[in-house]
This record gives sequence, structure tokens and C-alpha cells, in this order.
Amino acid sequence: MERFNRANQKEEVIMSSKIEYPYLKSSAIEEESIKLLKSFSQQNRISLSAPIPVFDIIEFLGYDIDFRKDGIYQDTDILGGTLIEEKTVQINENISSHEGRMHFTAAHEIGHIILHAPLFKRVNNVDSDQKIISRKNEGFEGEKKQPEEWQADKFAAFLLMPSKLVKKAFYNCYKNPINVRKKKLLEFIFPKPSFVKGYAIADTILKEGKFNNVSKMAMLNRLIGMRLVKGLSYQKASPRKKNRR
Repeated sequence: MERFNRANQKEEVIMSSKIEYPYLKSSAIEEESIKLLKSFSQQNRISLSAPIPVFDIIEFLGYDIDFRKDGIYQDTDILGGTLIEEKTVQINENISSHEGRMHFTAAHEIGHIILHAPLFKRVNNVDSDQKIISRKNEGFEGEKKQPEEWQADKFAAFLLMPSKLVKKAFYNCYKNPINVRKKKLLEFIFPKPSFVKGYAIADTILKEGKFNNVSKMAMLNRLIGMRLVKGLSYQKASPRKKNRR
């Protein structure tokens, strides 16, 4: 993760090595997402269902939303950021036409607000220039990704695709978890790559569970993480596909 310090209209990249965010277990991250969804649902007197309204949740947390394509957001690899002191979540306007990526980025920023903002405020408790926690396009479980970044990614996945709703949709369609490397008799004649079968399953769950603001890749990775789809490693967008997701 990177910090961006704006002074005299100049953007300076500052690495986050000054802040050591604590290790968080996946179970602890998921618990925080469940607590937030419960609080949001109770406050608004609604039952939990997909699609999860992440932009409403950002406003529920007291943050404004700002779509930008100037400054650091001219770099399409900077997908979004959270200005802690100004309580603003910024989204790169260039991804607004990519529903899955846009909503995952928004959910990722919520992860920073819940998991990292308290420590960020304590460490940076000074009157200075704006501070921003930003999300770069590094893919799911990206190489050399800072701990706070994969933590926010996991939070985003838990928030957008709660285990309870994913399991309900999956078992409405399938009796058991699926190993996509196992072949049916017909597939020996007409072979189908494992990842293609995985994406087909993800598409089925998206439609069944009405996860309208989630990409196929995000859902497939969630199913892999829940071990509902076996025989595949986490999927990553290729450089050519990153801007088309």
C-alpha cells in the first residue's frame, strides 16, 4: 500500500513502512464484515440480501464518495483511495463502467476504514497535508502485496459475498463442493479446461444469489476460498484483461 501526500499540487509517493499493521486472521476479518453488515441492516431495518449496497454502507460509516479521474487517478492502476482525515472515499472514475471492479474497490476501501483507519489516525495524529490510503491494481492475492492490502481485499470479498448467502446460492444449485479437475465421461471426448468450468460455476452462483455487483473472477475466488470449488488456485486477471473486467 502507498500513501500520497499532496503539497503545492505535487504528489509524492510515501511507502507505508512507517506503519506496521498487525496480522489479522481471515476469521477475524470476516467477523468484522459480519458485524458491519449486521449493524447496517439493523440501523436501516432491512434483511441481509445481495447485492450488498457498498456505497450506502460507505455513507452509513460517515464517509463521502468522490469519483475522480484527475491527479493520481490519471494512473488507471490506482483504483481508489480513502482520505481518513477528510472522511472521503475516492473511486477512479475510469472504472465506473466496470461494475464488479468498482464495487470491489469500494468494498476494499470500507475494509481500510474498519480495519486500518483507527491505527492510521493514531500514527498520523498531526495537522498536516492530506493522507490517503490507496488501492492499486495488483490482483487478488497479488505478489508483494502489503498486509493491509490483502486484508482489505479479504474484507471486500467477505462483505460483498457473505458466506451465508454464498452457501445458500451454491447449495441451491449443487449438492456438494465441486472438483473441477474431475472429468465426466463426455469431457474425455470434448475436454473443457478446469478454469472454464470454474467460471461457469461462478456465473451460476452470481445469478442464483443475485450478486449483481460482483465480477465472475471475484466470485470464483470466493468459492475457491470457501472450498466449494476445488482443483483451482486463485485466479488473477492477465495484463490484457485488467482494464476490461
